[in-house]
Amino acid sequence: MQIPFYYDYACPWAYLGSCRVEAYFQDLGATIDFRPVNLAKLREPEAGPQSIGGMGERKKTNYMNDIRHWGEMIGADFGPNITGPRPDTRLLLKAALVAKDAGRFRDFHHPAYRARWAEAADVADPAVVRALLAGAGLDADAALARAQSDELAARLKADTQAAIERGVFGVPTVFVGDEMFWGNDRFELARWYAQKAAR
Repeated sequence: MQIPFYYDYACPWAYLGSCRVEAYFQDLGATIDFRPVNLAKLREPEAGPQSIGGMGERKKTNYMNDIRHWGEMIGADFGPNITGPRPDTRLLLKAALVAKDAGRFRDFHHPAYRARWAEAADVADPAVVRALLAGAGLDADAALARAQSDELAARLKADTQAAIERGVFGVPTVFVGDEMFWGNDRFELARWYAQKAAR
């Protein structure tokens, strides 16, 4: 069984989900197909603002505690300032596709999430993305050039549009067959459906 996992490095919840999704479904024999998508384009135009700045103080405190609690439970590190403006992650997402094509996805993916959320690196900076590609064992200059190409821009756009057409509106999102589950906290439901499909 293959479970598609839609994510964007811009989202802390997709970071948490990414840290645990493979282990969570491993005993079912499921493989996770990580699919980078542009979260900014997934958002439905009629949806209101979802920034932390639009929350009341009690909800904002709870939101931050939720992230901290999940991080502590699963061992995902967060830096001290995670509420600032979200960087443009499109180059990072395209670099993930390059790494995936080269069979070096995991070597790139987890360090990329750490760079964004634990180290507060500017992941929109090509120099940061280049270093991540080099750390993944790729020819950094060639990989970065490909990530910056029109080909990869078109591919990310098409993959994001395909996700929208499938019903995806946020990340992390997983599918079990045609059943969609949005959110790091929906894995239990997804697992139940995966077990049901395996029977």
